[in-house]
Amino acid sequence: MADETSRDGRPTAQRGPGGVAVHHPALLPLLRETTTQADLDVLEAQLRGWGVFDFPQLETGLYSAVVGDGADETGYRSTWLRDTVHVANVRWDLGETGSVAATCAGLLRWLQVQAPRFEACLSGEAELADPMQRPHVRFDGERMVELDAWWPHAQNDALGITLWLLCRAVLSRLAEPSPELADVLARFPLFFEAVDYCHDAESGHWEETPKRNASSVGAVVAGLRSLRGLLRADVARPLLERLAARGVDDARLAGLLGAGRRRLAESLPLESTGNADPRLDRAADAACLFLVHPLWVAEPSQAGRIVGLVREHLMGRHGIRRYVGDSYWSADYKRRFTVEERSGSFEGDLTERDSALVPGSEAQWCLFDPVLSCIHGRRAQATGSAADLLAQRLHFHRALGQITGPDGAFPEGLCPEAYVMPDSATPGHWEPNDDTPLMWTQAMLVAAFQAMRATAP
Repeated sequence: MADETSRDGRPTAQRGPGGVAVHHPALLPLLRETTTQADLDVLEAQLRGWGVFDFPQLETGLYSAVVGDGADETGYRSTWLRDTVHVANVRWDLGETGSVAATCAGLLRWLQVQAPRFEACLSGEAELADPMQRPHVRFDGERMVELDAWWPHAQNDALGITLWLLCRAVLSRLAEPSPELADVLARFPLFFEAVDYCHDAESGHWEETPKRNASSVGAVVAGLRSLRGLLRADVARPLLERLAARGVDDARLAGLLGAGRRRLAESLPLESTGNADPRLDRAADAACLFLVHPLWVAEPSQAGRIVGLVREHLMGRHGIRRYVGDSYWSADYKRRFTVEERSGSFEGDLTERDSALVPGSEAQWCLFDPVLSCIHGRRAQATGSAADLLAQRLHFHRALGQITGPDGAFPEGLCPEAYVMPDSATPGHWEPNDDTPLMWTQAMLVAAFQAMRATAP
């Protein structure tokens, strides 16, 4: 039966199995209570026809966050380290190693561009409280130049997962253990030490008010763990002398890792605790899911509690909120804020944006259902749990249901960033926001599809 409606009353979504909102009618017959490999074959053909498995790569090997007509206006034509790493990781799982090698070469090139910023932070010349003086995590990935606009570049999670990808790539011989790479790798642990990453107030995954974020600490732990593993491998021998010259050795990495793990044990499953301003402390935050998948740095008990908090407090009808009270793309967003404000970062002051929040209208993101599906799928593989298989399929169906239909403002078959309430006067109407299709969402959906392949009979 019809569930969601447009502003003129037309149905925009229907209910699938388990009451899942499905925006494209072609998907309804494919969402079965029992999903077989044959069902996935049909579904894969449909998704490939829409281009869900396609990831347009820049000549530099990196990715724009959004590819489409609106990307320039929204600012999402830019490249983010975070998004690029997640897309590359999924392509790696698909066996597309040539694309991953190209991405690693592009990342190395960008990190060399950012070497002066790293070194200024290490020498004390940079003012660490000024995010523009830290390494830039959002930039022009086509021309490999910094963007002039102010941005909250203090994002340790983005640097941590970049280190994580690069070290794994060297281990798999997708990146050359060159002197240039050694110099780049050496700067990461020294930087994390300089900013005291376990207690650093930084903007994290959501690029907002600086605070202490467990999701960022966990991403750094993943990166440092990968670097420590790399240094113990034969393939790293060409790197060791150059790293040792900067004081980067097993003992130093062990100390940094130990501090990070202790911080995670204190904080998780909560995202942010112990801030100077207690109003910044936060319990449920979907960013912590990435510490379970794909990083797997959360202990099993922590992982279960993270998933439980997200499912209990953040799941909505249309997607999953980043956190309760999130004002990004809340109701009336386009009416309240100009294009320039929406594509910027409010210069780091979210007071006006937060004051406009209509409670209950937080954007419901499309990233997290596929992540949850992957998590439950991995658990099901390990334990054979019927409950995890059911949860895997539920979140997979929810993720598929979020794909755009034929009658909306966007072309069909796209993966949005989020579903939003455009007008608080019509609270029953939700639609994709302007950042559609988000390549990060697309990659996570493909990852969830691959996880279904692993568990389906």
